[in-house]
Amino acid sequence: MKKILSSFFLFFLIAVTPKAQSVYELSFTFPAANSTVEYKGCYVDAADGKAKLRLWFMAPGSTDSILTELDAAEELPDMNFGCINTDRIYYKLKNPRYIESKDPGIVLPGYFCFQKDAATGLFEPYGITSSSEDCNAEPAKFSHIAFIDQQSLTKDFVLTYFKPYDLFYRNLFVTNNPKDLTTFERSVKIYLLIVANVDDPKIGPADRKNMNDAIAFFGKVKEFLGIADFIYDTITGRRLTRQNVLNAVNTFFAPAGSNDIVIFYFNGHGFRKPTDGRPGPYIDLKDERNFRIMEASASMEDIYATIRAKRARLSLVLSECCNALITDTNPLAEPPAVKKSFGINWSTENCRNLFLNKTPMSILGAAASPSMLAASNNNFGGFFSYFFRTSLETHFSFAKTAVNWDQVFKQTAEQTKYKADRTYCDNVTKKKCNQLPYYRIERY
Repeated sequence: MKKILSSFFLFFLIAVTPKAQSVYELSFTFPAANSTVEYKGCYVDAADGKAKLRLWFMAPGSTDSILTELDAAEELPDMNFGCINTDRIYYKLKNPRYIESKDPGIVLPGYFCFQKDAATGLFEPYGITSSSEDCNAEPAKFSHIAFIDQQSLTKDFVLTYFKPYDLFYRNLFVTNNPKDLTTFERSVKIYLLIVANVDDPKIGPADRKNMNDAIAFFGKVKEFLGIADFIYDTITGRRLTRQNVLNAVNTFFAPAGSNDIVIFYFNGHGFRKPTDGRPGPYIDLKDERNFRIMEASASMEDIYATIRAKRARLSLVLSECCNALITDTNPLAEPPAVKKSFGINWSTENCRNLFLNKTPMSILGAAASPSMLAASNNNFGGFFSYFFRTSLETHFSFAKTAVNWDQVFKQTAEQTKYKADRTYCDNVTKKKCNQLPYYRIERY
Protein backbone atom coordinates (compact mmCIF):
# COMPACT_ATOMS: atom_id res chain seq x y z
CA MET A 1 0.00 0.00 0.00
CA LYS A 2 1.41 3.35 -1.03
CA LYS A 3 1.20 6.17 1.45
CA ILE A 4 1.62 9.91 1.05
CA LEU A 5 2.30 11.78 4.28
CA SER A 6 -0.49 13.98 5.52
CA SER A 7 0.68 17.30 6.92
CA PHE A 8 -0.34 16.31 10.46
CA PHE A 9 1.38 12.92 10.33
CA LEU A 10 4.50 14.47 8.83
CA PHE A 11 4.59 17.08 11.59
CA PHE A 12 4.38 14.31 14.19
CA LEU A 13 7.17 12.31 12.58
CA ILE A 14 9.44 15.30 12.21
CA ALA A 15 8.83 16.20 15.84
CA VAL A 16 10.19 12.84 17.01
CA THR A 17 13.19 12.76 14.66
CA PRO A 18 16.47 12.54 16.65
CA LYS A 19 18.04 15.97 17.02
CA ALA A 20 21.64 16.75 16.31
CA GLN A 21 23.08 19.80 18.06
CA SER A 22 23.86 20.49 21.72
CA VAL A 23 24.86 23.90 23.07
CA TYR A 24 25.75 24.51 26.71
CA GLU A 25 26.95 27.51 28.68
CA LEU A 26 29.02 26.58 31.72
CA SER A 27 31.43 27.83 34.36
CA PHE A 28 34.22 26.09 36.26
CA THR A 29 37.46 26.61 38.17
CA PHE A 30 40.61 24.77 37.11
CA PRO A 31 44.15 24.65 38.57
CA ALA A 32 46.90 26.51 36.70
CA ALA A 33 50.48 27.45 37.69
CA ASN A 34 50.08 27.17 41.49
CA SER A 35 46.83 29.06 41.21
CA THR A 36 43.32 28.58 39.87
CA VAL A 37 41.60 30.08 36.87
CA GLU A 38 37.92 30.87 36.55
CA TYR A 39 36.50 29.89 33.16
CA LYS A 40 33.21 30.68 31.49
CA GLY A 41 32.48 28.82 28.30
CA CYS A 42 30.19 27.81 25.47
CA TYR A 43 30.26 24.20 24.26
CA VAL A 44 28.83 23.34 20.81
CA ASP A 45 28.41 19.65 19.91
CA ALA A 46 27.14 18.59 16.47
CA ALA A 47 26.61 14.87 17.34
CA ASP A 48 29.33 13.67 14.97
CA GLY A 49 31.89 12.89 17.67
CA LYS A 50 33.36 16.38 17.45
CA ALA A 51 32.66 19.67 19.21
CA LYS A 52 34.00 23.17 19.87
CA LEU A 53 34.61 24.79 23.25
CA ARG A 54 34.99 28.57 23.54
CA LEU A 55 36.39 29.79 26.87
CA TRP A 56 36.71 33.23 28.48
CA PHE A 57 39.27 33.51 31.29
CA MET A 58 41.95 35.69 32.88
CA ALA A 59 45.41 34.18 33.29
CA PRO A 60 47.09 34.39 36.73
CA GLY A 61 48.68 37.81 37.21
CA SER A 62 46.81 39.35 34.27
CA THR A 63 43.78 41.63 34.07
CA ASP A 64 43.15 40.95 30.39
CA SER A 65 40.25 38.72 29.39
CA ILE A 66 41.28 36.00 26.98
CA LEU A 67 39.04 34.11 24.55
CA THR A 68 40.21 30.75 23.25
CA GLU A 69 38.68 27.98 21.18
CA LEU A 70 39.50 24.30 21.56
CA ASP A 71 38.56 21.38 19.35
CA ALA A 72 36.89 18.51 21.20
CA ALA A 73 36.84 14.90 19.97
CA GLU A 74 35.01 12.00 21.61
CA GLU A 75 37.50 9.51 23.04
CA LEU A 76 35.92 6.17 23.82
CA PRO A 77 37.90 3.79 26.07
CA ASP A 78 40.16 1.04 24.78
CA MET A 79 38.15 -2.08 25.63
CA ASN A 80 41.35 -4.10 26.17
CA PHE A 81 43.40 -1.78 28.34
CA GLY A 82 41.44 1.40 29.10
CA CYS A 83 39.42 2.40 32.12
CA ILE A 84 35.75 1.66 31.39
CA ASN A 85 32.88 3.65 32.87
CA THR A 86 29.73 3.29 30.77
CA ASP A 87 28.13 6.19 32.63
CA ARG A 88 30.71 8.67 31.34
CA ILE A 89 32.11 9.87 28.04
CA TYR A 90 35.16 12.03 27.57
CA TYR A 91 36.00 14.55 24.86
CA LYS A 92 39.70 15.31 24.39
CA LEU A 93 40.38 19.06 24.17
CA LYS A 94 43.12 20.06 21.74
CA ASN A 95 44.38 22.64 19.23
CA PRO A 96 43.82 25.82 21.29
CA ARG A 97 43.38 28.97 19.20
CA TYR A 98 43.35 32.39 20.78
CA ILE A 99 40.72 34.77 19.42
CA GLU A 100 42.08 38.30 19.07
CA SER A 101 44.37 37.68 22.06
CA LYS A 102 47.78 36.18 22.82
CA ASP A 103 48.66 32.79 24.25
CA PRO A 104 49.04 33.35 28.03
CA GLY A 105 51.28 30.30 28.39
CA ILE A 106 49.13 28.32 30.82
CA VAL A 107 48.05 24.69 30.68
CA LEU A 108 44.42 24.48 29.59
CA PRO A 109 41.99 21.71 30.62
CA GLY A 110 42.56 18.43 28.78
CA TYR A 111 39.18 16.67 28.82
CA PHE A 112 35.49 17.57 28.89
CA CYS A 113 33.45 14.96 30.79
CA PHE A 114 29.77 14.01 30.33
CA GLN A 115 27.91 11.79 32.79
CA LYS A 116 24.68 9.88 32.24
CA ASP A 117 21.61 11.17 34.04
CA ALA A 118 20.02 8.11 35.63
CA ALA A 119 16.53 9.58 35.31
CA THR A 120 16.62 10.53 31.61
CA GLY A 121 19.39 8.32 30.22
CA LEU A 122 20.88 11.40 28.54
CA PHE A 123 24.52 12.39 28.98
CA GLU A 124 24.92 15.81 30.59
CA PRO A 125 28.04 17.98 31.10
CA TYR A 126 29.70 16.96 34.36
CA GLY A 127 33.17 18.45 34.65
CA ILE A 128 36.67 19.14 33.38
CA THR A 129 39.82 17.10 33.95
CA SER A 130 43.40 16.89 32.75
CA SER A 131 43.26 13.14 32.01
CA SER A 132 40.73 10.40 31.27
CA GLU A 133 42.94 7.51 32.42
CA ASP A 134 41.08 7.14 35.72
CA CYS A 135 37.54 7.31 34.41
CA ASN A 136 36.08 6.89 37.89
CA ALA A 137 37.92 9.85 39.44
CA GLU A 138 35.92 12.99 40.10
CA PRO A 139 36.66 15.83 37.66
CA ALA A 140 36.54 19.53 38.49
CA LYS A 141 32.76 19.84 38.38
CA PHE A 142 30.99 22.62 36.55
CA SER A 143 29.66 25.25 38.94
CA HIS A 144 27.08 26.39 36.39
CA ILE A 145 25.49 24.48 33.50
CA ALA A 146 22.77 25.81 31.22
CA PHE A 147 21.39 24.01 28.19
CA ILE A 148 20.92 26.61 25.47
CA ASP A 149 17.92 25.81 23.32
CA GLN A 150 17.23 27.33 19.93
CA GLN A 151 15.18 30.19 21.38
CA SER A 152 18.06 31.14 23.68
CA LEU A 153 20.56 31.40 20.83
CA THR A 154 20.04 35.13 20.52
CA LYS A 155 22.54 37.46 18.88
CA ASP A 156 23.51 38.88 22.27
CA PHE A 157 24.25 35.43 23.68
CA VAL A 158 26.17 34.20 20.64
CA LEU A 159 28.24 37.40 20.46
CA THR A 160 29.39 36.75 24.02
CA TYR A 161 31.55 33.92 22.68
CA PHE A 162 31.71 34.37 18.91
CA LYS A 163 32.61 37.15 16.50
CA PRO A 164 30.35 38.31 13.67
CA TYR A 165 32.78 36.74 11.19
CA ASP A 166 32.70 33.31 12.88
CA LEU A 167 30.94 30.55 10.99
CA PHE A 168 28.74 29.67 13.98
CA TYR A 169 27.38 33.23 14.13
CA ARG A 170 26.97 33.49 10.36
CA ASN A 171 25.10 30.20 10.19
CA LEU A 172 22.54 31.51 12.66
CA PHE A 173 22.12 35.15 11.70
CA VAL A 174 23.50 35.88 8.24
CA THR A 175 20.96 35.09 5.57
CA ASN A 176 22.04 32.43 3.14
CA ASN A 177 20.49 33.11 -0.25
CA PRO A 178 20.81 30.00 -2.39
CA LYS A 179 19.29 29.94 -5.82
CA ASP A 180 15.66 28.91 -5.83
CA LEU A 181 14.96 25.39 -7.00
CA THR A 182 14.26 25.14 -10.69
CA THR A 183 10.88 23.92 -11.90
CA PHE A 184 12.58 20.66 -12.85
CA GLU A 185 14.02 20.27 -9.34
CA ARG A 186 10.72 21.07 -7.65
CA SER A 187 9.08 18.25 -9.61
CA VAL A 188 11.30 15.62 -7.93
CA LYS A 189 9.53 12.90 -5.93
CA ILE A 190 11.02 10.66 -3.24
CA TYR A 191 9.96 7.00 -3.33
CA LEU A 192 10.88 5.11 -0.15
CA LEU A 193 10.30 1.36 0.21
CA ILE A 194 11.07 -0.09 3.65
CA VAL A 195 11.24 -3.82 4.36
CA ALA A 196 11.44 -4.43 8.11
CA ASN A 197 11.24 -7.54 10.28
CA VAL A 198 9.46 -5.68 13.08
CA ASP A 199 8.02 -8.89 14.57
CA ASP A 200 11.36 -10.58 15.16
CA PRO A 201 11.59 -11.47 18.89
CA LYS A 202 15.19 -10.25 19.17
CA ILE A 203 15.69 -7.30 16.84
CA GLY A 204 12.09 -6.39 15.99
CA PRO A 205 11.96 -3.26 18.19
CA ALA A 206 15.23 -1.98 16.70
CA ASP A 207 13.92 -2.59 13.18
CA ARG A 208 10.71 -0.70 13.95
CA LYS A 209 12.73 2.20 15.35
CA ASN A 210 14.85 2.33 12.20
CA MET A 211 11.74 2.21 10.02
CA ASN A 212 9.98 5.07 11.80
CA ASP A 213 13.12 7.21 11.90
CA ALA A 214 13.67 6.73 8.16
CA ILE A 215 10.11 7.77 7.31
CA ALA A 216 10.48 10.87 9.47
CA PHE A 217 13.91 11.77 8.11
CA PHE A 218 13.18 11.48 4.41
CA GLY A 219 9.83 13.19 4.91
CA LYS A 220 11.72 16.07 6.47
CA VAL A 221 14.06 16.22 3.47
CA LYS A 222 11.04 16.52 1.17
CA GLU A 223 9.50 19.32 3.24
CA PHE A 224 12.77 21.21 3.61
CA LEU A 225 13.59 21.19 -0.10
CA GLY A 226 10.01 21.85 -1.14
CA ILE A 227 10.01 19.13 -3.79
CA ALA A 228 6.87 17.59 -5.26
CA ASP A 229 6.13 14.52 -3.17
CA PHE A 230 7.21 11.88 -0.69
CA ILE A 231 5.64 8.47 -1.25
CA TYR A 232 6.51 5.49 0.92
CA ASP A 233 5.46 1.93 1.60
CA THR A 234 6.40 -0.56 4.32
CA ILE A 235 6.53 -4.33 4.02
CA THR A 236 6.18 -5.87 7.48
CA GLY A 237 4.33 -8.65 9.28
CA ARG A 238 2.47 -11.12 7.03
CA ARG A 239 3.41 -9.11 3.93
CA LEU A 240 7.08 -9.85 4.57
CA THR A 241 7.75 -12.59 2.01
CA ARG A 242 10.38 -12.96 -0.68
CA GLN A 243 7.85 -12.74 -3.49
CA ASN A 244 6.18 -9.63 -2.07
CA VAL A 245 9.52 -7.88 -1.69
CA LEU A 246 10.73 -8.69 -5.20
CA ASN A 247 7.36 -7.71 -6.67
CA ALA A 248 7.42 -4.41 -4.77
CA VAL A 249 10.92 -3.57 -6.00
CA ASN A 250 9.46 -3.60 -9.52
CA THR A 251 5.95 -2.25 -8.95
CA PHE A 252 6.45 0.35 -6.21
CA PHE A 253 9.29 2.07 -8.05
CA ALA A 254 7.60 1.75 -11.48
CA PRO A 255 6.20 5.33 -11.47
CA ALA A 256 9.60 6.81 -10.56
CA GLY A 257 11.29 8.61 -13.42
CA SER A 258 14.84 9.69 -14.18
CA ASN A 259 14.30 12.92 -12.20
CA ASP A 260 13.19 11.16 -9.01
CA ILE A 261 14.83 9.72 -5.88
CA VAL A 262 14.34 6.03 -5.09
CA ILE A 263 15.28 4.50 -1.73
CA PHE A 264 15.14 0.84 -0.70
CA TYR A 265 15.83 0.20 2.99
CA PHE A 266 15.94 -3.27 4.58
CA ASN A 267 15.96 -3.95 8.33
CA GLY A 268 16.24 -7.51 9.60
CA HIS A 269 18.50 -10.54 9.46
CA GLY A 270 21.11 -11.00 6.76
CA PHE A 271 23.90 -13.41 5.87
CA ARG A 272 26.44 -14.43 3.21
CA LYS A 273 26.09 -17.21 0.68
CA PRO A 274 29.38 -19.11 0.36
CA THR A 275 28.91 -19.36 -3.40
CA ASP A 276 28.48 -15.62 -3.96
CA GLY A 277 31.62 -13.50 -3.72
CA ARG A 278 29.88 -10.15 -4.14
CA PRO A 279 30.18 -7.89 -1.06
CA GLY A 280 26.49 -7.21 -0.45
CA PRO A 281 24.51 -9.44 1.98
CA TYR A 282 21.56 -11.72 1.38
CA ILE A 283 18.44 -10.70 3.30
CA ASP A 284 16.34 -13.20 5.24
CA LEU A 285 12.74 -13.13 3.93
CA LYS A 286 11.45 -16.49 5.17
CA ASP A 287 7.82 -16.61 6.29
CA GLU A 288 5.42 -19.07 7.88
CA ARG A 289 4.96 -20.88 4.55
CA ASN A 290 8.61 -20.92 3.50
CA PHE A 291 11.21 -21.61 6.17
CA ARG A 292 13.99 -22.62 3.79
CA ILE A 293 16.22 -19.62 4.22
CA MET A 294 18.37 -20.22 1.14
CA GLU A 295 15.22 -20.18 -0.99
CA ALA A 296 13.44 -17.47 0.99
CA SER A 297 16.19 -14.89 0.67
CA ALA A 298 17.19 -12.18 -1.76
CA SER A 299 20.51 -10.64 -2.71
CA MET A 300 20.97 -6.95 -1.95
CA GLU A 301 23.34 -6.89 -4.94
CA ASP A 302 20.51 -8.12 -7.19
CA ILE A 303 18.04 -5.62 -5.72
CA TYR A 304 20.62 -2.88 -6.21
CA ALA A 305 21.16 -3.90 -9.85
CA THR A 306 17.40 -3.79 -10.51
CA ILE A 307 17.04 -0.35 -8.95
CA ARG A 308 20.22 0.98 -10.54
CA ALA A 309 18.89 0.02 -13.96
CA LYS A 310 16.11 2.60 -13.51
CA ARG A 311 18.83 5.30 -13.66
CA ALA A 312 16.98 7.63 -11.32
CA ARG A 313 18.48 10.95 -10.24
CA LEU A 314 19.50 9.27 -6.95
CA SER A 315 19.15 5.62 -5.93
CA LEU A 316 19.89 4.61 -2.33
CA VAL A 317 19.85 0.88 -1.54
CA LEU A 318 20.50 0.37 2.17
CA SER A 319 20.53 -2.67 4.44
CA GLU A 320 20.66 -2.75 8.24
CA CYS A 321 21.59 -6.42 8.70
CA CYS A 322 24.47 -8.83 9.25
CA ASN A 323 26.76 -9.94 6.44
CA ALA A 324 28.30 -13.08 7.96
CA LEU A 325 27.59 -16.79 8.43
CA ILE A 326 23.98 -17.86 8.28
CA THR A 327 24.31 -19.23 11.82
CA ASP A 328 25.36 -15.86 13.25
CA THR A 329 22.83 -13.30 14.43
CA ASN A 330 22.62 -9.58 15.07
CA PRO A 331 24.19 -8.65 18.42
CA LEU A 332 22.41 -6.25 20.76
CA ALA A 333 24.80 -3.73 22.28
CA GLU A 334 24.93 -0.58 24.37
CA PRO A 335 23.73 2.37 22.28
CA PRO A 336 25.85 5.43 21.47
CA ALA A 337 25.73 8.16 24.10
CA VAL A 338 22.93 10.66 23.48
CA LYS A 339 22.89 14.23 24.75
CA LYS A 340 20.07 16.71 25.16
CA SER A 341 19.92 18.50 21.83
CA PHE A 342 17.96 20.37 19.17
CA GLY A 343 17.98 20.35 15.38
CA ILE A 344 20.75 21.91 13.32
CA ASN A 345 19.71 24.52 10.78
CA TRP A 346 20.07 22.92 7.37
CA SER A 347 21.76 24.48 4.36
CA THR A 348 19.58 24.35 1.26
CA GLU A 349 22.68 24.20 -0.92
CA ASN A 350 24.15 21.22 0.95
CA CYS A 351 20.87 19.31 0.95
CA ARG A 352 20.52 20.10 -2.73
CA ASN A 353 24.08 18.90 -3.51
CA LEU A 354 23.22 15.52 -2.03
CA PHE A 355 19.63 14.91 -3.09
CA LEU A 356 19.31 17.04 -6.23
CA ASN A 357 22.77 16.67 -7.69
CA LYS A 358 22.92 17.06 -11.46
CA THR A 359 25.04 13.90 -11.73
CA PRO A 360 22.78 10.83 -11.39
CA MET A 361 24.14 8.19 -9.04
CA SER A 362 23.35 4.90 -7.36
CA ILE A 363 24.61 3.93 -3.89
CA LEU A 364 24.69 0.54 -2.21
CA GLY A 365 25.16 0.83 1.55
CA ALA A 366 25.36 -2.14 3.93
CA ALA A 367 25.59 -2.00 7.71
CA ALA A 368 28.37 -4.59 7.70
CA SER A 369 31.19 -5.59 5.37
CA PRO A 370 31.57 -9.27 4.42
CA SER A 371 32.02 -11.60 7.44
CA MET A 372 30.83 -8.93 9.89
CA LEU A 373 27.75 -8.55 12.09
CA ALA A 374 25.52 -5.49 12.45
CA ALA A 375 24.99 -4.26 16.03
CA SER A 376 21.79 -2.62 17.21
CA ASN A 377 19.88 -1.67 20.32
CA ASN A 378 16.15 -2.15 20.73
CA ASN A 379 15.59 1.33 22.11
CA PHE A 380 17.94 3.03 19.71
CA GLY A 381 18.02 1.18 16.39
CA GLY A 382 21.01 0.07 14.37
CA PHE A 383 24.47 1.60 14.73
CA PHE A 384 24.79 1.99 10.94
CA SER A 385 21.38 3.62 10.58
CA TYR A 386 22.00 6.03 13.45
CA PHE A 387 25.41 7.15 12.23
CA PHE A 388 24.13 7.43 8.65
CA ARG A 389 21.39 9.86 9.74
CA THR A 390 23.73 11.89 11.96
CA SER A 391 26.29 12.05 9.15
CA LEU A 392 23.64 13.32 6.77
CA GLU A 393 22.48 15.96 9.25
CA THR A 394 26.08 17.02 9.84
CA HIS A 395 26.63 17.42 6.10
CA PHE A 396 23.35 19.34 5.77
CA SER A 397 24.64 21.98 8.20
CA PHE A 398 26.14 25.32 7.19
CA ALA A 399 29.43 24.24 8.76
CA LYS A 400 30.08 22.02 5.73
CA THR A 401 30.75 23.13 2.17
CA ALA A 402 30.97 21.30 -1.17
CA VAL A 403 29.42 18.19 0.38
CA ASN A 404 29.08 14.86 -1.43
CA TRP A 405 27.94 11.30 -0.74
CA ASP A 406 31.51 10.01 -0.44
CA GLN A 407 31.96 12.26 2.61
CA VAL A 408 28.62 11.16 4.11
CA PHE A 409 29.39 7.45 3.88
CA LYS A 410 33.03 7.86 4.89
CA GLN A 411 31.93 9.52 8.15
CA THR A 412 29.20 6.91 8.63
CA ALA A 413 31.71 4.07 8.27
CA GLU A 414 34.33 5.70 10.50
CA GLN A 415 31.91 6.46 13.34
CA THR A 416 30.23 3.05 13.18
CA LYS A 417 33.61 1.29 13.34
CA TYR A 418 34.88 3.57 16.11
CA LYS A 419 31.81 2.86 18.23
CA ALA A 420 31.88 -0.89 17.47
CA ASP A 421 35.57 -1.20 18.37
CA ARG A 422 34.80 0.22 21.80
CA THR A 423 31.58 -1.63 22.57
CA TYR A 424 30.97 -5.12 23.92
CA CYS A 425 28.61 -7.14 21.73
CA ASP A 426 28.78 -9.93 24.30
CA ASN A 427 29.03 -8.76 27.90
CA VAL A 428 29.63 -12.30 29.18
CA THR A 429 32.69 -13.08 27.05
CA LYS A 430 33.69 -9.38 26.77
CA LYS A 431 33.78 -9.79 22.99
CA LYS A 432 33.98 -6.49 21.16
CA CYS A 433 31.71 -5.66 18.26
CA ASN A 434 33.32 -5.97 14.86
CA GLN A 435 31.53 -3.79 12.33
CA LEU A 436 32.59 -1.70 9.36
CA PRO A 437 29.87 -0.63 6.91
CA TYR A 438 30.33 -1.33 3.21
CA TYR A 439 29.34 1.15 0.54
CA ARG A 440 29.70 1.62 -3.19
CA ILE A 441 28.90 4.78 -5.13
CA GLU A 442 28.40 4.74 -8.89
CA ARG A 443 27.89 7.86 -10.98
CA TYR A 444 26.64 7.77 -14.56
